[in-house]
Amino acid sequence: MKNLILIVICMLCSFSLLCGCIGEEKKQNALSHAMLTNRLVVGVKCDSKPFGYVDKDGNIQGFDVDIASSIAQQILGNEKALELVCVTAQSRISDLNSKSVDILVAAMSITDNRINVVRFSNPYYVAGQAIMTKNNSDIFALKDLNSKNVGFILGTTGERTIRNLAPGANLRAAKTYPEIFKLLKSGEIDAILADDSMLYGIMMENSGYKILPKRYTREYYAVAIRQNKESDELFEAVNNALSIMQQKGTVNKIKAKWIPNLHS
Repeated sequence: MKNLILIVICMLCSFSLLCGCIGEEKKQNALSHAMLTNRLVVGVKCDSKPFGYVDKDGNIQGFDVDIASSIAQQILGNEKALELVCVTAQSRISDLNSKSVDILVAAMSITDNRINVVRFSNPYYVAGQAIMTKNNSDIFALKDLNSKNVGFILGTTGERTIRNLAPGANLRAAKTYPEIFKLLKSGEIDAILADDSMLYGIMMENSGYKILPKRYTREYYAVAIRQNKESDELFEAVNNALSIMQQKGTVNKIKAKWIPNLHS
């Protein structure tokens, strides 16, 4: 009788351990966890109109938000099955790798350095770095930035572009686009070098400024996913979702909605 009881106890323990392992596996697998909870946690910018910003009612809106909603629709069958988390250019990679978010849809361009720490989906948008200045400025080209005060956003590729192509420029960094525009408006800087899509967002609400026609880079925006085995299936699901969105014309419709007059 005692032996039978021991056997039963052992079987129960084994079953509990097996269930625990299965539960842990589901928890670790990013796609399975998203499907189990019917929730995809997405990091987006909240200071970068028209890609991500907070509207007057306190809602997060923008190009990237619509991309994230469409990805949720493809993966989970519900475009509202997502939780939006505000990230910054400086915090977004650490937010992703600390598992504060499942993916980043945050106007993030693919670079060699970033490829070492995150995994990128296929691109969903192509931007180009451009110069924004006041209408009455004497800046007409990149070479004119030498000896001028030029602003860029921390955590972006703008600083590298200025240092390489206009080494004589006096650089001024800011954490957000509203902050860098405030410096331009007050005259503390003479120009901003940033992605044209972000500069267009500023011009949507402010007159008296211009974006020079030349583009100095091609910035491929993509979704960022963690570089670990547990995110393999989620990575594939995101790429598959983007492929379907491209085929159906969803991405072009979102672009036409948010950036109707900008041609990259």
